[in-house]
Amino acid sequence: MDWDNAELLRHVFEETRVVRKPLSGIIAGYHVLPYILVGAEHERPGRSVEVRGRIKVSPRLVIAPGQGTTYGELFKERELMHEALVARVFSFRYAGRVQLESEDLNIRRQERDAETHVDRVLEELVQREVIDTGVIVSPDVRYYPVSLDRFIREILDQEFRD
Repeated sequence: MDWDNAELLRHVFEETRVVRKPLSGIIAGYHVLPYILVGAEHERPGRSVEVRGRIKVSPRLVIAPGQGTTYGELFKERELMHEALVARVFSFRYAGRVQLESEDLNIRRQERDAETHVDRVLEELVQREVIDTGVIVSPDVRYYPVSLDRFIREILDQEFRD
């Protein structure tokens, strides 16, 4: 795998599709954001790989410069800089080329192609009335952490826009 190929990683990021966002969104305290990621198996494009996991999300962190100094004063900018920066911490498990099953991460190879499998996953979530799970389609499942980054960014864009 080529984690140093910036162009490839950019391609994976840009081509990742978030086909379903969790309806519950990110909440104020520490919580877990479940996801199901599907992509074609690299060696056999007619088959797919499903990655089910949970992203652990911290409460909002307010980072202040301390000693009563504001960021506006620190950076000599009073109109654009907010007095405090708000952030979140996300963590998730990563596994390479393995068949893996744990509480936080489950990787399974599927006999059907990726688009058919995504349809099945969406149908499963509707039938079970699951509203807190995101569904992501990755153009290259070997780099699924990049696709998860895209998913997190879309959720954050929504959170900070509201």
